[in-house]
Amino acid sequence: MMSSTADTDPFIQFQNELANLLESARTSFSSYLRIRALHAPTAAPSPELLSAQAELITLLDEISTDLSDLHATVRQMEADPYKFGLDVPEVVRRRRFVDEVEGEVGDMREELNSTSSPSSRQNAGAIATATTDDRRDEESSGWNGYEMQYQQEIMHDQDEMLEGVSRTVVNLREQANVMNRELEEQTEMLGALDGDVDRVEHKLKKGVRDLNTFIRKNEDTASSCCIAILIVVLIFLLFLVVVL
Repeated sequence: MMSSTADTDPFIQFQNELANLLESARTSFSSYLRIRALHAPTAAPSPELLSAQAELITLLDEISTDLSDLHATVRQMEADPYKFGLDVPEVVRRRRFVDEVEGEVGDMREELNSTSSPSSRQNAGAIATATTDDRRDEESSGWNGYEMQYQQEIMHDQDEMLEGVSRTVVNLREQANVMNRELEEQTEMLGALDGDVDRVEHKLKKGVRDLNTFIRKNEDTASSCCIAILIVVLIFLLFLVVVL
């Protein structure tokens, strides 16, 4: 699998933080529903209800901001997964996570807006805005650090890849040099062998000429037998010379 591990992938770390934030929003949402159920619909919103609304709005706004950043990152991953060291199933999983969180946040907002009066939402929103702005500044710096870390990891992976390619090229060059030297040595050996063959061929021709001369000088039968024996012995000796 090409995806990064949780220890080194900033997206996974940011995803875990967002999951924790979503869990806090779920707890806050449950608390808000409980307080709202105890509150009379026609009565003015109590400070406790406004505080629960403000806390929930703050968490939902914070999650929405993070989701916007994650959306942009996932779109880049979908455009070129392999640039980020990911495979397609991992990118699909990340897109599903973002969509599911976005859907759950949307459901919470819809429930919050459907039962809150405009005045209570305005009061809760005013309380939440101050808190959200402070958290947003912190998250903005954190996200910028995340982006920088991601880019640094990509550059580091590319540097390692280029270094590996460079080592491979050097190894191939060394192998080519070794093969070239071996070919030169084999060429020299073949040249020496050709010289030996030429010398043996010259000796054979000279030996045959000498035998022919000897045969012509000794035409009788006994001499012919001796000559034949000598020819066989000479051929055998020449064969030994060639082999050795």
